[in-house]
Amino acid sequence: MAKTIPKDNTGLSLGYRFFWRMQYILLTFMGPADQGGMRDPRFRLRAERTARVNAARQAQGLEPLPSDEPTR
Repeated sequence: MAKTIPKDNTGLSLGYRFFWRMQYILLTFMGPADQGGMRDPRFRLRAERTARVNAARQAQGLEPLPSDEPTR
C-alpha cells in the first residue's frame, strides 16, 4: 500500500505531520530491523498516512492516491 511517503498532505494537520515524521525517523535509527510487508513498523506508518490522506481526498471529492502495494 505504501512503499513511499505520499507528498500530498490533504487532511493532515501540522501536528500530525510533525509527530509522524519524528516517529518515522526514530524507527529508522532505533527501531527493529526491516521486515517484510505489514510487519515493518515504517511500512505500517506509511500505510496509515496514505489511508488518512485518501480518506480526506475522498471527503473532498478528489481521486485517491495511486496504490503502490507490493506485488506478491
